Amino acid sequence: MRQDTIRRMTLDSIDRLLELLDLQTRIEVYCHLQAPFHMVHEPDTPGTAWFHLLLEGSCTIATGGHQYALQAGDFFMLTAGSQHTIYAGEGNGSFREDTRNGLLQLCNDSGGEPLRMLCGFYQVRNRAAVSLLGILPEPLLVSLGDIPQLPALCTLIHHEALARREGSLTIVRALCEILLLLALRHISELPEKHRLTALFSDPGLARALARILADPFAPYTTEGLAEIACMSRATFARKFQQAAGSGVQTFIRTLKMSAAAQMLRDSNHAVSRVAEETGYQSEAAFINAFKAQFGITPARYRRQSENDESMDA
Repeated sequence: MRQDTIRRMTLDSIDRLLELLDLQTRIEVYCHLQAPFHMVHEPDTPGTAWFHLLLEGSCTIATGGHQYALQAGDFFMLTAGSQHTIYAGEGNGSFREDTRNGLLQLCNDSGGEPLRMLCGFYQVRNRAAVSLLGILPEPLLVSLGDIPQLPALCTLIHHEALARREGSLTIVRALCEILLLLALRHISELPEKHRLTALFSDPGLARALARILADPFAPYTTEGLAEIACMSRATFARKFQQAAGSGVQTFIRTLKMSAAAQMLRDSNHAVSRVAEETGYQSEAAFINAFKAQFGITPARYRRQSENDESMDA
């Protein structure tokens, strides 16, 4: 398979995966600091992926016993919500906090090299998507400095996060998802130890994954997907399990459940229609699968989602 074909297939698959991840985004902190400084982010709940986009200066992020040097234009994300420390130079220093329209702005007067950074998080909106988030690289560190539009994109994100006008949250969410998509375009440059990288670096697995993500609701069999991957059933099942961290049928079922949760929350479709659109032969089979994933019926999930949205309004 030609490299340009693989790359196009990979980008299409990543785009579809982001849709199924069911993300909401928030810009939490805008940092305008001077070295030295030292700050600690405590662990977050599963399904929360913190990201840091360095706009100016340099710093180091320490997590999981490793240290990562960041330069201007670097995008860093922790999909597991892991504890991490961000620092530059030696010493702590004190911070000044200013909250404007709900956005925390962090400053100091240490007198060293200036640093500007946007910090926020992606959070999945349903339980099924938590395991999908886990196939993204942890951590993800890529340079976006070669993208000419990056300064304009970051300025727009910052301004909309500050403005909090009508529609600002929708704009910030969309722009930050574009930011994540730009970062994931560099997936081929990352080590194969990451699950998503391992899936896309194997041409056979990449073909099967592209087919699944193009239509996750089709009636796939492991044998049929193995044929697409040009592998025996046993080899395909083993390689997919090793790369994705779950069996292929479990992965497909998780995609279906994440999509179903979005439909129940964002549409007024009857449960029977959601079952049909996500590829289930009967409403009863869908309800059983949904209860196994979420612990409640689809109807109750919808009511809870409506209550959550009314409280957020």
